[in-house]
Amino acid sequence: MKKNSAIFFISFLMMFVASGQNTRINASVTYQTMAGLGVNINPQSWNVNPDSVKKVLDSLVFGLGCTSFRLMYDDCDWEVRNDNNDPNVYNWGYYDSVYSAPRFTCVWNTIEYLNSKGISDITLSPDGAAPSWMGGTTLHEGFEEEYAEMMSSMVNYGLKRRVPAIHFVLLSPINETTCGGNEGAAMKPEQLAAVFANIAKHLIDDHLDKLSLIGPDDCQGWAANYHAMVSNSLAMSKIFYFGQHDYGDETKKIRDLVDSIKHSSYPDRGAIMTEANAVCKDCDGGTYNSSYGFTQYAGPAYKFILQHINAGANGVLIWEGYDSRYHHPNRTLTWSMWGIYGVNDTLRPDVYTVRNHYYTFKQLYRFVKPGCKRIQSSTELAKMTISAFFDPKKKTLVITGKNDSDRAQTIQGIVENIPGLSTMKYYFTDETHSFFRGSDVKLNHKSFSKSIPPSSVFTFVANR
Repeated sequence: MKKNSAIFFISFLMMFVASGQNTRINASVTYQTMAGLGVNINPQSWNVNPDSVKKVLDSLVFGLGCTSFRLMYDDCDWEVRNDNNDPNVYNWGYYDSVYSAPRFTCVWNTIEYLNSKGISDITLSPDGAAPSWMGGTTLHEGFEEEYAEMMSSMVNYGLKRRVPAIHFVLLSPINETTCGGNEGAAMKPEQLAAVFANIAKHLIDDHLDKLSLIGPDDCQGWAANYHAMVSNSLAMSKIFYFGQHDYGDETKKIRDLVDSIKHSSYPDRGAIMTEANAVCKDCDGGTYNSSYGFTQYAGPAYKFILQHINAGANGVLIWEGYDSRYHHPNRTLTWSMWGIYGVNDTLRPDVYTVRNHYYTFKQLYRFVKPGCKRIQSSTELAKMTISAFFDPKKKTLVITGKNDSDRAQTIQGIVENIPGLSTMKYYFTDETHSFFRGSDVKLNHKSFSKSIPPSSVFTFVANR
């Protein structure tokens, strides 16, 4: 009788504890595998002051925790005259002189430096107008092979001809082609598919087996370009991730993209937010944002990125790593002021100052690495966004989220199907705390409790 009473009491206690839970983490239900988290950067800043850029890159890799970089640079007009009359044959006498000039040595030097820090998940993403003889801001029909040859010659030089050898894994040959020619040369969907297919053929013929393509990296009207790509088997032989751009509190694009991939002939492909952030008003025109603080910029951006990941994105690249100069829009040279690192004075662009994004996204980037699985997470708390990940190799659990309430909220959580956890490290960031290490959180029979400060980002980390 006593034994049965004890069993009844334990069962009642477990039911009582469970009834008070508002947040559940279940490792038996898994979603996408994370590919990488990182930033966009402009390698042309290397030519201004390489030592300053190196310091920022060191901080982004070893401090923030970036594992992925997208190198955005302009314009796509470097083949000023046709190298020859055959888009299937490179005129290396011509191309060598182009790719050994300062316009491209900054690209190769930036990649070489990132490689020396252990980073090879690098995307080359040239931006802007094509050569005038190809059409400039609108690609002439019939010039898809020439545009593909130009892009293929660039990556061939970087991977095979440049000494010492460098390593990068992705090429995004066209940026935002549906934006009227301001970001990348405008072209029809069938032209875009032809460009990707012709580049794929070059990569195969050139034995660049470790390099793949990503796109459409588009703004409005991306769906037609995506369908053109996925309908071309030659292009798809070199496409393993599709790229998407979005800014602000909107996830329809990534949800639609993930759903389209799932129901395509290539359901094993992934999706990466190759550009994402909160909106930085007028920052493309050389104007500083009204506030780079946590409340108005970094905190909302964190929530948006978690929403993209919860919608199925395999990776995220924040726009951007540091303030820099681009031909944008309408091909005028101007400053982009979105950076995690900012320049205080555009007349001295070699001096960078860290902004709040750095400490905020450290809550995610520092712990979620390639190979981590997103696992099921849910919360009943209002104004609370939450994501959870498990690293199957390191046996690490990461729970992170954003409390949008102006009041503290207590998470009463349970972690299911990860045995052996006893303690979780706890970090948070808000308007006055930057990646602050709080007291550890104990797990008792898989349950835990923690009060989350108002308007803050939080992270729990545990190892088996």
